[in-house]
Amino acid sequence: MDNARPELETDDLHQLRWALGNVLAMLSASCGLFLDLDVVPWVLAVLVVGVTVCRWPTLPGWIPSWGHRLAFPLIVVAVTVDFYGGTDTLTALVRVQLLLLTYRIISYRKRRDDLQVVLLGLFLVVLTGVMTLSLAFAVQLFVFTGCALALLLVTTLADVTRGVNGTADTVAAGAGHRSAPAWAAELRWGRLLRRLRSAVDWRIVALAVGLFGGVVAVTAMLFTAIPRFELGRSFFLDQLITKKTRTGFSESIQFGDVTRIQEDTSVAFTVDGASPDRLPGVPYWRMVVLDEHRDGGFRSSAGLRAELARRSWQRRAAVEGGVTGLKGSRERWTFYLEPGISRYLPLTGAYRELRFNRPMNFQQNIPLRMVALANDPSELVGFEITGMESSAILPDAVQAERTREAAEAAGLGYWRVAASAEDRARLKRWVNEIQDGDDLTAEAFAQRAARWLAARHRYGLESELPAGSGDAVVRWLEGRGPGHCELFAAGFALLARTAGHPARLVTGFKGGSWNEFSGSLIVRNSMAHAWCELWDGSGAWIRVDPTPGAYAVGDPDPELAAAQQRSRTIDGGWGARLDGLRVFWYRRVVNFDQAAQLELVEDVRGGVRLWLERGRTWLKGVSDDAMAWVKRPRSAEQWRLVLIFFVALSLSLWAGLRWGEPALWWLVARLRGRGRRGQAAVRREAARWLRRLPPGRGVAGEVSRVRAELEALRFGRPVERDAARHIFVRARQAVRGARWHRP
Repeated sequence: MDNARPELETDDLHQLRWALGNVLAMLSASCGLFLDLDVVPWVLAVLVVGVTVCRWPTLPGWIPSWGHRLAFPLIVVAVTVDFYGGTDTLTALVRVQLLLLTYRIISYRKRRDDLQVVLLGLFLVVLTGVMTLSLAFAVQLFVFTGCALALLLVTTLADVTRGVNGTADTVAAGAGHRSAPAWAAELRWGRLLRRLRSAVDWRIVALAVGLFGGVVAVTAMLFTAIPRFELGRSFFLDQLITKKTRTGFSESIQFGDVTRIQEDTSVAFTVDGASPDRLPGVPYWRMVVLDEHRDGGFRSSAGLRAELARRSWQRRAAVEGGVTGLKGSRERWTFYLEPGISRYLPLTGAYRELRFNRPMNFQQNIPLRMVALANDPSELVGFEITGMESSAILPDAVQAERTREAAEAAGLGYWRVAASAEDRARLKRWVNEIQDGDDLTAEAFAQRAARWLAARHRYGLESELPAGSGDAVVRWLEGRGPGHCELFAAGFALLARTAGHPARLVTGFKGGSWNEFSGSLIVRNSMAHAWCELWDGSGAWIRVDPTPGAYAVGDPDPELAAAQQRSRTIDGGWGARLDGLRVFWYRRVVNFDQAAQLELVEDVRGGVRLWLERGRTWLKGVSDDAMAWVKRPRSAEQWRLVLIFFVALSLSLWAGLRWGEPALWWLVARLRGRGRRGQAAVRREAARWLRRLPPGRGVAGEVSRVRAELEALRFGRPVERDAARHIFVRARQAVRGARWHRP
């Protein structure tokens, strides 16, 4: 018959198999972009080679046979050099995978080679999931699984058509050493796509997609139903990589480090479970405290590092933070710290309890309000904080007991100004200008110094340092050029120390945008900030943010705090939807434990109960309204309108039963168009009506004539939809007549 579905030839299957293998290799190689490893150039090389070979399929045929024989020894040599050249073990393993995938892309593969591509890709995909725990891993895993299943299916079909033991590569005649298979020499992507479109039964494809989606849904339900066990997500893999941070949040920063972080708009960490009314209008997330001024920058002194290391490394899942009794709230905040940010955790102040999602090695210092992990994490770190404070006043009983001599003997640099005598003289002159002969408290000095800085300098990411010798911060203070937050904080610290007030620099993040879809606070790298903490002389550190545009000293007054809360940035676009989806991934997959499992069950149970209650309320309201409408007295004119409505409804139902199906079929036919697809639809419709006609060929009359016309439509010459419409109308009438006259 002319409407028979065409079949793919053996060469078409080989072309499709080769294309799917290349796509699978490039897809799995792109996983390296999500890993915090030095493999990005290697990944880009694989992608470039894959696209090039797909554009010119005969290129692999130009590789001589001795090139294939040398491929494996060269890969072994490259791996050996990589391992013994100081590269991380995990980085070297990923590079080996990428080299093997590159070789498989530039060669014509057989069945075992395709299976090797699947295994290599599976290793990279699973490694990405273990090391990053990102939402992109879930999407990539689904796409990878679909491509791998399609590749295995096409490989099996190709083996069936040519024989499992038969050769798959028919060498085409060519010049020189070119030995491309015949199917590669004839590969035209447009022709292959057209043949796929005409040969594939999309109903089967839809069924396969539905089955795959069903398996995914069942897997998700099993994931939420099975008991939770803590197995350690990364096993041994996190020990095969040297941890390093992308940001400047470490024990030492140079001016410009925080500013470079601000150029990155990616997410740094997410705060989940916090009520927007309980969050500060502008939260300051403290990460690193720096006290020693040296070589044009600030760093943590030996004494400050010793304070942090007073307690040895702990491997625990929970620790208390110093807030006890009735002090502080009991609200729980869940943090998701992205990999590569810092080994220091973002905190707004002291807390009641900190709990990790698994045992971690960390150090904690309660007076400093700092928690440091043993290494820069290469995967997402989830932790929960209960009762965290967010005040700008940080009491410090340890510092209150120190004298200046004791602090300097301990190696702390809260008073020290590491500058030349000439620079110290300049600082003293500026301090006298700020004090103007008054004996100022620490808080009053901070307010005047912040105004003095704002009058001389404006804020800008591009700073201007006057040329010359001496300390960089002093040269900036002497000029009038713009500066970033680090220069304002460092300049204030030097002025405060010169005035006799201990001061320290703090780096971290400021602010956050509220995601209305996930109900969480998103803090991005572009919100990186530096500020100061000033000792008030009576037992507490006061937060001072001298950067223009920020509140300078201490906590804002209630009216300003309320205004800051109202003016908090609200994310509501498509980017916010993606961020909300990522937070859902963190909640239900990354941080999904026994407690989250029970919480999910309670949420589902409460949601079902709520919808049932709403449904009952809605039905009761509808029934009450209907009864009230029936019982309401009506005039004769209203009764006439009701009668007309029911008559019109009855006529509409009768017309739909009599002409509705042919009219609907005609409308669908119009929408779907004409041509071969339209002719195939006519044949299918004719076959449907033939099945509905009474059996037997000896039936006389209209039924016999209609059967003959339907058979002509089904097996005869192609007929357009409009010409066949009246035959289908007669077929419907014949079917109804046969039902009425059935004995």
